[in-house]
Order: sequence, then C-alpha cells, then structure tokens
Amino acid sequence: MYPEVDATLFTKSATSMPKLLKDAASITNKLATSPSFARQVMSAAQQSKKDEVKRLLRSVGIQSELEVSFNPNTIHVTLSPKKGEFACCQLTFLLYWR
Repeated sequence: MYPEVDATLFTKSATSMPKLLKDAASITNKLATSPSFARQVMSAAQQSKKDEVKRLLRSVGIQSELEVSFNPNTIHVTLSPKKGEFACCQLTFLLYWR
C-alpha cells in the first residue's frame, strides 16, 4: 500500500509554470519574428559568448532566471522562478539551428 499523496507542491509548481511559459513564448516569438535578432544570438553563441547570448535573450523582457548552453546544433534554454521566489519548477527547451 502506498502512502497518501500530498499534491501541495505539485499544485504550486503547476500554478507557477505559466510565468515560465510566457517568458519562453517571448523568447521564441522574438527569434521567430526577427531574423536579425536570431542571427545575433547565433553569432554570439558561435563565438562562445554565453553572457552576450543571455543578455540578448533577457532583452526581450523576460522575468525568469535564465540559463543557456549551446552546441553546434542546438541552444538549450532553462527558465526558473526569479531569485527569492519559490523554487518550484523549471522549464527547459531546445531550439535546433543546424
């Protein structure tokens, strides 16, 4: 027999996720609608300028904490609640560029 579940944290995580999804949408919309912005992000990544990639992605007005990594084929973006907010969830997405 399994113990009774407590969905409190699970529910709180789900409640916080729309903020992260909104920021992900802001990033992907900007990349999709601005080829010059997409080229800037790719160029900075190609030169291993992680801080510049983060600066560019933050410039779209996101509120979440941001982590990025990239390789020759993809950029990995991870969004988390802002520092000081409840660390309940993360959203990671990959975009292929090659």
